[in-house]
Amino acid sequence: MEIQKVAIYARVSTEEQASEGYSISAQLQTLRQYANLYNWEIVDEYVDEGISGKNITGRPAMQRLVADVEQEKFQAVLVWKISRLSRNMLDTLTLLDKFEDYGVKFISYSENFDTSSPIGRLVVQLMASIAEMERNTLSENVKLGMKQRALEGSWNGGVIFGYDSIEKELVINKEEAEVVKQIFTLYSQGKGLKAIANQLNKNGYRTKRDRHFSINGVATILDNPVYNGKISWLKVENWDKKRRRGRNDNPILVEGQHEAIINDELWSLVQSRRKSKSFKQRQSNEPFLLSSILRCPDCGQGMVPSITTYTLSDGTKRKHRYYVCSDFHNKGSAACKANSVKAYDAENALFQRIESFLSNKQKFYETINSLTKTSIESIKILKKELEETDSKLEETLALQNRYLEAFEQNLFPVTVLQERLQQVAIEKSAIEQKRNNLITEISKSDTKVIPPELVHLLLGKFVEVYKSSTRDKQKQLLQLLVKKITVGRTNDHLRQIDKVELEFDFTEVNLSNTFTLIHMLYLETEKEGLSTPSNSESNGKYPPYLQLFLPLFVVRFPPINLKRPIHLLH
Repeated sequence: MEIQKVAIYARVSTEEQASEGYSISAQLQTLRQYANLYNWEIVDEYVDEGISGKNITGRPAMQRLVADVEQEKFQAVLVWKISRLSRNMLDTLTLLDKFEDYGVKFISYSENFDTSSPIGRLVVQLMASIAEMERNTLSENVKLGMKQRALEGSWNGGVIFGYDSIEKELVINKEEAEVVKQIFTLYSQGKGLKAIANQLNKNGYRTKRDRHFSINGVATILDNPVYNGKISWLKVENWDKKRRRGRNDNPILVEGQHEAIINDELWSLVQSRRKSKSFKQRQSNEPFLLSSILRCPDCGQGMVPSITTYTLSDGTKRKHRYYVCSDFHNKGSAACKANSVKAYDAENALFQRIESFLSNKQKFYETINSLTKTSIESIKILKKELEETDSKLEETLALQNRYLEAFEQNLFPVTVLQERLQQVAIEKSAIEQKRNNLITEISKSDTKVIPPELVHLLLGKFVEVYKSSTRDKQKQLLQLLVKKITVGRTNDHLRQIDKVELEFDFTEVNLSNTFTLIHMLYLETEKEGLSTPSNSESNGKYPPYLQLFLPLFVVRFPPINLKRPIHLLH
């Protein structure tokens, strides 16, 4: 296939630009000249600046490039070097497979190979392996350097309350250090984590990031040996992959070069209490159905389970289940109010609201049809905003060219021009980012009509299955259907659920919550319902119940609402 239209992809990480001299402008200029040499039309330029090549996730320009490959907007992708595509071999080969599926050729300016031939394919694999090895080597060298600094008692950087990091050296922040001493003293005197956090917040103290202190924040300070003059390193290895599962049994712990805030006696006393502190056993094995979807009416944070035990006059104990504001639960009354709502009442009220909404078929159809109308209007607004953004980008590019011409003609002092060019570059980058975001939002949206009868059928099946399910499965079903619930007050000043937002996510087959929900509702046994079946059965067809709902998966609700959100049940 003859190449007529091409796309340019450029990427540079902060470290590479500093150490190896790569620059986005140099890559783009080289690739533009290369395209002009062959009279190829450049459809678009995709730029990820200051982003690592470790993997392709978190790279907006790459995500947009892949989306445009699927739209068949060009016949080839140009890069300066294969490592710009990715430094991860698996990601590189996955991308090349994607290109090949859509007949898009991959061209590397520096390596000069053809991926359409077996030899070219082999060369790509070798180059991808080398790129990944280079990244791993660089990463290992950085880890070794940081480990050596830790062994020498030096701080490896980062933000820590009680100290200021000045040129990677810890210097005591006197005001914050007093708060640290207060935390250790209060704990040694028998105060609990929540009581300490509440007292700090009421006294007006704030964390490094100007936030309220939380239970976890206080616990982190009490467990950090830095305050005792030590340097701890490698408590967790490979955090980016394993998180807390990568806990290291033999971390580095050495005397630091910084000044301690907490003396050995107080540190030992606190650590002894931390180790001997018994943790409460779980008070209830019965799940709270609305965890993570119920929102506080004052601060908007999630509501978390809380169980209160009352002792009756005859000595028997009775437990009451509530949802309370997580900020109140973790940070005390200085952060927010409890805004507690009875758990069973809220859960029953939610299901009754769903049943009521489903029973009024006329209102149901009107609501679904309004979503379609909102989707169309939202896309119109997004497209208009995109046109305005394109105009701004053209104006910025024109201004940039004028400054460059002035630079060539020596019309202004170099320092003045450099400052103005830098300012224009920042503005240009912001506009391009906004443009990319708008394009992504438009590509995810669709203006097709939503069949209300299918949504009604789906919600009807939800009600039917929910009634006969265990509480564990009821919680799973609600988490997949309900997006958010807020709490309000009645005329009698009693708290109850207020607004309820359902989330019908038909963005992509196999990946969305609604896809999982459909499987859970229609699979016969609860065991099967806890897992999502594979993409297709052996004959390549979807199950009959899923085929019924496939028309919904070619419809996409807008990911953002430029109007007030539609609350299906309010």
